[in-house]
Amino acid sequence: MRVILMGNEMYKSKQNLAQLFDVPLKTLNNDLTEMRKLSQFQKSILKPSHKRVYVSVEGYRQFLQYKQEKREKAM
Repeated sequence: MRVILMGNEMYKSKQNLAQLFDVPLKTLNNDLTEMRKLSQFQKSILKPSHKRVYVSVEGYRQFLQYKQEKREKAM
């Protein structure tokens, strides 16, 4: 399991993050695409090369909370 620590922030690979949050990799990829479009979540994704992608665990959790609040407002 690959974990990157930067300051107090923990980053995980896409595969490990999908496992941690129990979501399919395809769902995670869709979420990351949406995160890249939203300025408040762009810094939660590190892409040091074309093959390596690391995502902040806390940033992804906040994104899921954002999606939940957006969904609840729409109801």
